[in-house]
Amino acid sequence: MKQRISVFIEYKIKEHVIEQYESQMERVLFEMKKAGITNLSWMKAYDQPFLYVESFDVSSIEAYKTIKAQRLQENHAVYGELHSLIHGGVGKIHCWAFLPQGSVNR
Repeated sequence: MKQRISVFIEYKIKEHVIEQYESQMERVLFEMKKAGITNLSWMKAYDQPFLYVESFDVSSIEAYKTIKAQRLQENHAVYGELHSLIHGGVGKIHCWAFLPQGSVNR
């Protein structure tokens, strides 16, 4: 069954590698688009220095599990490059999936 799943990935980047991280994110975003991810957004926290969040939609729980596994894979050609830039490494990547519960339109 196809269902929109909203995904959030959150992590904190080491202060001294911000430029390297932002450059690497161009490859990450391209890779995610190739994987069929939609509504992709990359955000930087306003009041928490060096904290970043990626949000996007996938079409199934299986797709979520696949992208989550790839993002945590140390030897992934694109995603694995981020791990050394994250404060605390791969263990500090937080990934959550949310199912729609309704919406409010004004």
